[in-house]
Amino acid sequence: MLRPSFRRSLPALLLPVVLPVVLGTGSATLFAPTQLAAQLRPAAPLQAPYFAWDQGRYVEAMEGYLAVLGGEDGASLRREAALLTGELHPVRELDDDGRFLRLSPDGRWLAWARNVDGRWETRIEPVAGGRRVVVPAQQVAISSGGQVAWSEEAGDADGGDADGGGETLVVSDLASGGEVRVALGLLRVQALRFQPDAEELLMTAAPDPLSDAVGLYRARAPEWRLQAVDLGDDLPVVTNPVPAAGGRLVLVTVPPRSPFSISAATATPTGGPALALVDLENGRTLTLVGASPSLARGGSRLAWYEPPAAGAGAPQGAQGMGLARGDDALGRILTLDLSRGVPASADEARIVVATPLRLGDPALSPDGARVAFKAMPHTDWEIFMVDAETPEPLDPGTAANPPEGLIRVSREIQHDQFPEWIDNRRLLALKGEARHRRSYLYDLETGEEYRLFHNNTLRTIAPEYEWVVSPDGRGLLVSAERDGNTISPERGVFHVDLTREVTRETLVARLEANLRYEEGLLAEGELRFAPIHADVARVAGSIQVGRVHHYADQLYRMGSKFIGQPGNLEATEWLRETLEGWGYEVTMEWFEPRGMRAANVIARLPGTQNPELIYAISSHFDSVLPSPGADDNTSGTTALLEAARVLRDNPRRATLEFAFLTAEEAGLLGAREYVRRMVEEGRQLVGVLNNDMIGWTRSHRLDNTIRYSNPGIMRIQHAAAHRYSDLITYDALYYRGTDGAVFYEAYGDIVGGIGSYPVLGNPNYHQRTDQVETINHRLVAEVSRTTTASIMLLADSPSRTSGLRVAGRSPSAITVAWDPAPEVGVTGYRVQVRQPDGQVEERGLVAEPAYDLTGVRSGDVVEVRAVGQGGLEGWDWARLVIP
Repeated sequence: MLRPSFRRSLPALLLPVVLPVVLGTGSATLFAPTQLAAQLRPAAPLQAPYFAWDQGRYVEAMEGYLAVLGGEDGASLRREAALLTGELHPVRELDDDGRFLRLSPDGRWLAWARNVDGRWETRIEPVAGGRRVVVPAQQVAISSGGQVAWSEEAGDADGGDADGGGETLVVSDLASGGEVRVALGLLRVQALRFQPDAEELLMTAAPDPLSDAVGLYRARAPEWRLQAVDLGDDLPVVTNPVPAAGGRLVLVTVPPRSPFSISAATATPTGGPALALVDLENGRTLTLVGASPSLARGGSRLAWYEPPAAGAGAPQGAQGMGLARGDDALGRILTLDLSRGVPASADEARIVVATPLRLGDPALSPDGARVAFKAMPHTDWEIFMVDAETPEPLDPGTAANPPEGLIRVSREIQHDQFPEWIDNRRLLALKGEARHRRSYLYDLETGEEYRLFHNNTLRTIAPEYEWVVSPDGRGLLVSAERDGNTISPERGVFHVDLTREVTRETLVARLEANLRYEEGLLAEGELRFAPIHADVARVAGSIQVGRVHHYADQLYRMGSKFIGQPGNLEATEWLRETLEGWGYEVTMEWFEPRGMRAANVIARLPGTQNPELIYAISSHFDSVLPSPGADDNTSGTTALLEAARVLRDNPRRATLEFAFLTAEEAGLLGAREYVRRMVEEGRQLVGVLNNDMIGWTRSHRLDNTIRYSNPGIMRIQHAAAHRYSDLITYDALYYRGTDGAVFYEAYGDIVGGIGSYPVLGNPNYHQRTDQVETINHRLVAEVSRTTTASIMLLADSPSRTSGLRVAGRSPSAITVAWDPAPEVGVTGYRVQVRQPDGQVEERGLVAEPAYDLTGVRSGDVVEVRAVGQGGLEGWDWARLVIP
């Protein structure tokens, strides 16, 4: 899978469970020389529905939960049932789109930015709800006293600035609306933050638009006039000011620059990451090698990460910090006491972690007593915790036999990272791969681990992207796509109230709604497949796990299959020979992506009734350069191969093309070549399934994600998985960054497919560790069964009706018409009207492609689909909103 560019981000509908912690012996306190070991222990009355849920038998599971909740133990089991099925805490939607989340230092004010007609604005409102204030800026600072500060370009708001040019600093009172405006002239603001007393504002800014320098400034109430802070010549560029030690100190980041050099006295190697402490009382500064700073609340202690020395030169940081590096290859986490101001020397820092493992994300507890951090003892990040005053550095590399004082918080084959303290006993951490992370809470006293945010549905994934914990530990601000729509630019903004839990009534309503949806989804699927059920069951049932493993082993031995690598052409030839050995006529689509010879391998199975209509089943077979690509995407390739094998002697009414695409990892180049030729030749592509990364799972569960653009195809794939495989399926409106996007761009809304175990979880993604032994080949076979069943129904059914339009109006009716279905044997068209509240009214079956509608109103949606031979209906509705 090609990685698109995303900010700090997933989720998938995992099984959210309570994970009680079993503490080791040796101490009566939590923070003892032990590790956190999680075990699943559902209460006895919930064990039957829990294990039904675990196996994907959701109707049985929800009926069981509802029965328990309605019984005499329902009140006592409410909490556990809520955790097992969705959110524990109430969630309030603040906006349907937002970025750059913020909370005031006292947790009283929520803020987020939104782009409106090409201009950014920040929306601010009290946590308890109430009047919303809108500020015309993307970046703002909010004080505990209810003040907000931002900078405006001249002309951004009524009034402008005093001299008619440059920027203006605006400080406004959220309660009264009164404001002070200060002309900044040529100064260009980079970041701003209030001091804890709300009487002073810290700011980093460039002295003019052409300057490379960024300095530190302060402004005090009530005039808010700016004063530059003298940092000397050693810190020409500083960013992101953060108050520390009650406001006496300022922590700033010194960004790497090239060319860039800081004097030897500051101990910052050329171009390396650095932090600086500035004492506002005496002007003293101290520069520290490292990054990822974390301050205890109140700023009395600092923790940061110092990377290993780069290259073979002098130990990084040893020259000026005075901290001898015993091993240049060790990454380190250090803490520093700031209660007495800027320390005289970095020698006062305490090294709490030193390890050759990958390391990062230190997070100090609010009281400064403990440091949480991430380390990679194997192939995935895990969260650990250590005392901030540990007498000697600890090494998570010995976590199998942990040293005194080291606690392992997480145990999960997916990545766990970015720990952040909610309070002194609870941690927030993020699970999953970058583009779809999920937020989890770790209670270090009770041992619970549970997912914080959810969309409370069984099937649809809700990606999360930004998280801000309230400083008082009472809530969490989240930016997410709760509807599973990763395509629209909007990301909802939500507040999670950590002070309350969902009621039994709310939980029952959640389960009842999900039960209705699940029953409808399964009933619809059974009805749709009924005309060809026996044929589908026979063909899908002939897929063999052993063959899937054999294909994977062959491709794995070829190493990296990135274009230009020997494995790419070797795989191309092996695919051709295999497909021809099954009797296919194979087309080799040779082209030269980036000057390197490569080919798509296309096997065509002509349709028996409509050979001109084409359904493509595709997977890319290339991998990234350093990886053999066992999951990405040998897994999709082997599932496609096995589908091609079992369908070879079972042609469908429309034509099938098995498209083994190359150069996806180089920019979707193989898909673009395949689609370019198809468009150039005027061929009719009416549906696509694209599988990518389907072979990894974190547990015994055989689950994966339907990634679709077309909801009709999505529902068919859910039904196919349920009826003809042991696969448990989720869904997400998702195709960007995959070959599916190329099909969508050329042919529109006709894409389905499966991929990326709930999107995305594999810690081996794009790594050398993407090895064949990490793949569950039975899971791949179940995906192949689902794909085979899905394409059999799609290619035997009428395609989506096209050309639906208003053809005429009269005082009593609206005439709608559509293009005749291209399939042979279509017997008529079903017409229905969907009202804005979701109610559906059947209008009947008509023989001709037109219908006179009565009793419809503006905003109603007319839906039409063709009915073919044997009662097979079109796999999606054509839709028209009545104007």
